[in-house]
Amino acid sequence: MKFERRTLSIEGINYAVRIHGKGKPLIALHGFSESAETWDLLDLPGYQIFAIDLLGHGQTDKPRAREPYRISPLLHALDLLIKALIGDQSFVLLGYSMGGRLALRYCLTYPQASVSSLILESTGPGLNSAKERDDRRKADEKLAENIMKKGPIWFADFWGNLGLFSSQKHLSESLQAQIWQRRASNSPHALANTLAGTGQGELTSVADQIDILPYKLLYLSGDLDKKYTQLGAEVFAPCQNVQVITVPDCGHNIHLENIALYNHIVREFLTGH
Repeated sequence: MKFERRTLSIEGINYAVRIHGKGKPLIALHGFSESAETWDLLDLPGYQIFAIDLLGHGQTDKPRAREPYRISPLLHALDLLIKALIGDQSFVLLGYSMGGRLALRYCLTYPQASVSSLILESTGPGLNSAKERDDRRKADEKLAENIMKKGPIWFADFWGNLGLFSSQKHLSESLQAQIWQRRASNSPHALANTLAGTGQGELTSVADQIDILPYKLLYLSGDLDKKYTQLGAEVFAPCQNVQVITVPDCGHNIHLENIALYNHIVREFLTGH
């Protein structure tokens, strides 16, 4: 598969985009501490994949100031970046985990955007109560302190050993090494700023707004990922515009744990079969 790397400057910040495939545009947003390369095996005939290195990740700039990482300026920059990439074309928006939280909020914040459909993988609508958000904020502050003190190698080991990613232990050694390397290549201040700016403790729930989106939405979770499978059943499934699929024998990161099945499910969703 051939890849094109493109860099675009949005309000003084350079964003890196990794592009493959031909056809209708699909914008793909990765998870926390990952990069655009996580989508390298996404294979959707008839679609051109624009995988973005989000702010502070991959080859995109990593400002030390915290303000660009906050949800409002981050979504504004994403909107400008998408327009710079594809103009006024309609596009599919795909987000995994943190990328899914951003994708959902982008659609709600920019209803005029030419989104044709939305795909969310292992993501939630936000925490309901102020106490939940406060608890998560404190946990993220502690994690950020540790990242700054102990560095990216410590973070890659710590993050990879979370129970959330236990199913990744069954991946090939080479793929596990790639995931670890992407996590270990992060800048501590960028991870800390991301946690402070758009961590789950900073985002109120948008669960009551999902069914106002005027297009179809696909929600994917792995059946080994009990938390997000439950969110899919309780929050997304009741919405008339959402198709919920639980993928067997997968955990939090379906597109790495079973890419063949992932490609098949997404193709069927996009073609309406």
